[in-house]
Amino acid sequence: MKRPRGRYVAVGLVAAAVAVGAASGIYLAVDGSSKERSATGTTKAAAGKSATGHNFLAPECAPLQGPSWRYPGPAKITSTSYELFAIHYDCAAAGDWAKRLARLKIPVYRSGRSSDLRGPAGFYCTAWPDASGHAYAGGCQKGDAAFGWNWNVANSRSALVRDDSGKYRVERLSGSDAQTIIRPLAKGHYQLYVLNTSGIGFLDGFTWTPPPGWRITAITKTTGGTCRLGTGGTISCHGRVAPPSCLCAADGGSVSVDLAVRTPSAAKGQSFGAVGAKLRITNMTPVPYLIPGTPAEAKRQHGV
Repeated sequence: MKRPRGRYVAVGLVAAAVAVGAASGIYLAVDGSSKERSATGTTKAAAGKSATGHNFLAPECAPLQGPSWRYPGPAKITSTSYELFAIHYDCAAAGDWAKRLARLKIPVYRSGRSSDLRGPAGFYCTAWPDASGHAYAGGCQKGDAAFGWNWNVANSRSALVRDDSGKYRVERLSGSDAQTIIRPLAKGHYQLYVLNTSGIGFLDGFTWTPPPGWRITAITKTTGGTCRLGTGGTISCHGRVAPPSCLCAADGGSVSVDLAVRTPSAAKGQSFGAVGAKLRITNMTPVPYLIPGTPAEAKRQHGV
């Protein structure tokens, strides 16, 4: 893709919803100082709160409502709400353009790459297709001005970070949308612990396949969700597991499942590992805002 010119730091973003299973890329450069503006574009300390108590502070805008979109990966993620942010650009104008661009049909590439779009005059715009080929997530940039929509879904491990001078940059964070830990309990018993670490939103459903050699005989206790034992020992869980307050913190909601397990090695009195277990996220509910990526940004967004 052609690199835009200007006095800013260019940052290439790569989506990596590891636990959900999509990978794609978009180019958007963001930099330059910005005043603290509300979701309506007026200068304020806070832009109001969402139903969940979230503060929409610069560069975030109030979420917009648009055409229904469906995540292109194996997980079921769908909504009519779009996260929206704008840097040196009016939130209302950004929302109008995001709605128009989100309705466009764009090619679906096996490589997962993005497509160029024709947006506001002089802006360089790219977007990803949803399951039906609509431009459900993307961004536009012209010099220091930039805006984007649904970045939290397409880039669940990328954070928009503001430094002490007020300049923005995009940081790619390590990790995945969920963390899994297997804890040994009493003999023949283990605990499956799944933590929501995603920038997308609520974890509503997942399946866990035990490692080879494990035979799960029963679920003895579940906390944080509802789980059942399926054919072949696969565990299926659903619930409403909250996202973290910051991608830098392991404070998201969790599900723990206590299991009674039989393994060939355990019968011989030997230790037995959990290598080969697989977690698959099946359902999520996106939040219409960017989950902070640094402690400083988390404090600012949460009004601390």
